[in-house]
Amino acid sequence: MKKTHTAAPVCIAALSWVLFFSCATNTGLFKKIDGQVSGASYTRALTEIEDRRAILYPERNAVLLRLDRGMIEHYAGQYGPSSADLETGEHLIEAAFTKSVTQEAGSYLVNDNAREYAGEDFEDIYINVFNALNYYQRGDVEGALVEARRSNEKLSSLSDKYANDLSALSAEAGSAPPDAPDGKVRFANSALARYLSAVLYRGSGLADDARIDFGEVKNAFAQAPSIYSYPLPSTLEGELPLDQGAARLNIIAFSGLSPVKVEENLLLPLPFPPPHNSARLALPRLEPRRSQVNRVEATAGQNTYRLELLEDLSAAAEETFKAKYALIFFKSFVRSISKVSASAVASAAAGTTENKNASLIAALIGLVGQGYALVSEQADIRCARYFPGRAYVYGVTLPPGRYTVTVNFWSGNAVVDSVEKTIDLAPGKANIIEAVSLK
Repeated sequence: MKKTHTAAPVCIAALSWVLFFSCATNTGLFKKIDGQVSGASYTRALTEIEDRRAILYPERNAVLLRLDRGMIEHYAGQYGPSSADLETGEHLIEAAFTKSVTQEAGSYLVNDNAREYAGEDFEDIYINVFNALNYYQRGDVEGALVEARRSNEKLSSLSDKYANDLSALSAEAGSAPPDAPDGKVRFANSALARYLSAVLYRGSGLADDARIDFGEVKNAFAQAPSIYSYPLPSTLEGELPLDQGAARLNIIAFSGLSPVKVEENLLLPLPFPPPHNSARLALPRLEPRRSQVNRVEATAGQNTYRLELLEDLSAAAEETFKAKYALIFFKSFVRSISKVSASAVASAAAGTTENKNASLIAALIGLVGQGYALVSEQADIRCARYFPGRAYVYGVTLPPGRYTVTVNFWSGNAVVDSVEKTIDLAPGKANIIEAVSLK
């Protein structure tokens, strides 16, 4: 009877632990902020984040707070605070990626929600792109160039980032299911980051560096056709060389929102008697968010220009997620099999003992173990919510002077957003206008 009193608290404690750590992000809680961001009410969105910070961003989601707030601050024109948040977020991502074994062990016992959120790779890459724009808007072109370069440095090492862990887990998994992902990433060059750095190089008088990076924009399209499945922007050919005294206007427009993660389930058959004859894998999947915007136009002076798609950030997010998804898959596979196997062994013990009480306890432990194996498998669907989905560009050479530029975001035959900016075009410098519609 003594064992009966110890087994119940253990089972209750285990299930309580599951409930605490398995609470994946409740995306419904973000509905109000999503609406404010979509309607360009950025100040209200920031206030809502602060008011509900304890609920939306617990301590293990510190990275998400910095990324979400930093991106909204960027859209609101709060470039200093945005830089501070994005840079802190970047440091937290680096720290979380190399976190102690304690969290790793917890994620094997429960699920990845037990760990501090370490960011997705596409988030880490685009942090630097938007921080480069923050620095540019604050008049620090050198700082902007440092940020733009960091983005592509991260991309160049992405394919090897999870190689050792993935190899070890694949070996531990033994014979994996036939649909196991290979984790190969075919994205090592961001056209958006290269375009931005090229414009900044040219504006700093570094023509050779600008020429190299404009060439890398073309290479990005050639190397990753699954991401760049559309024509190269036609105005790229006019970016160099520029006539002496000429001013070049570069318009960058962002639309829509990046994907969010949802949970999908995969049942694996196992060679055990029911109810232990299957294991459930709960896996995160990126789900695109549809944008109302299907074309972008800009008017400067008497002319109207149709912007061209430079980077589908949503497609880039999908591609960069492949490496991490493969790691998540094998980790979930090993974890689920281990949980169900332990439960099956406990149940089998119930049939080999002559002690009725011991048999009952073993059977109970087996059932609780199977329930724990099923309930505790929850996908980590945390992700930053406010990166844009697409980037459009246009470059045009104009006489120096002051211009009012209107950027219109179209949905079919209707303008859903209009952004007006004034800029003093000067020769020999970077003249960048940024416009955003997150509808």
